[in-house]
Amino acid sequence: MKDVPTSPAALLPGHARHGHGPIRVLVLHDWLCDHSSYDALLPHLDTQAFSYVLMDLRGYGRSRGLPLGCSVQQIAADCIALADHLGWQRFHVIGHSMTGMLTQRLAVDIPGRLLGAVALRPVSAAGNRLPADMQAFFASTVHDDDALARLLAHVSGGMPASWVAARVRRHRAVVEAEAALGYLRMLVETDFSGEMRDVATRFLVVVGDRDPRLDAEAMTRTFLAWHPEAVLAVINECGHFPMAQHPARLAAIIEAFMRQHPA
Repeated sequence: MKDVPTSPAALLPGHARHGHGPIRVLVLHDWLCDHSSYDALLPHLDTQAFSYVLMDLRGYGRSRGLPLGCSVQQIAADCIALADHLGWQRFHVIGHSMTGMLTQRLAVDIPGRLLGAVALRPVSAAGNRLPADMQAFFASTVHDDDALARLLAHVSGGMPASWVAARVRRHRAVVEAEAALGYLRMLVETDFSGEMRDVATRFLVVVGDRDPRLDAEAMTRTFLAWHPEAVLAVINECGHFPMAQHPARLAAIIEAFMRQHPA
C-alpha cells in the first residue's frame, strides 16, 4: 500500500447514500459538479443489491469548507478514510472524467480492497495535458458563466440549452472557485502512469461516441494499454455525461460488471 495523507474523522468528506445492498460502491464526481451530477442515474440503480455512497471532493457540495488539498493523493486518502469510516473492507469505485484517474490511484494504493473499478469518460493516470490557451479557457469557466456554458455545451454532445443553464447554476451553487482552480492544476500536472504496471484491479471503461478527447481511441492508449483485461463499453449518441444522457443504459452496464465481482 502506498503512503497517502491521513484524513481525521472530523475532516471526513461529505457524502450521500443510496441503496442498502451487500455490494458496496464508492462514487466520485467530475470537475464540473458535485455528487448531484448522478441524480438522473439514481432511480435506475438496484438499491437491493448495491449500496452506493457518493462522495464530494473537498471544495464541492457537502465537502465545502474542508481544508483544500487538491491532489490525487488527498482525494485517495479521503476515499480510504471514508471507506474505513463506513466499515467497508472491500468495495467497487466509480470515477467520472477527472476522478477517472482516482480509480487508478486507488488500484495502486489499495489493490486488495478494490473489487473492481468503473471509469466513466476518464482522465487517466497520465493526466490531461492542455495547451496554454485551452487551460486558460478552462480556468476562465471558474468565474465566467458564458465560458462555462460553452464548455458544457461542447462536451455534452447535444444536451439542450435548458440542461446547460441548469448545470451552470448548479456549478455556481456547489463548487468553490479556489477548489476548481486547484483541481484544474491537478488535472494538467499529474502523471503517475509509470505506476500502472502489474495493476490487478478489474476495470470497466465507459465512453460515448460524442465526447471529444476522451473517446475510445484515447482509452486504447491509456486504460486498455495498461490494463489488458479491461472492458470497454461505448454508448452511442452520448457525450461526456452518460449519467444524464443515458442513465438507464449506464446503470445496466455498470451493474452488470459489478455483479460479476460481488466479493
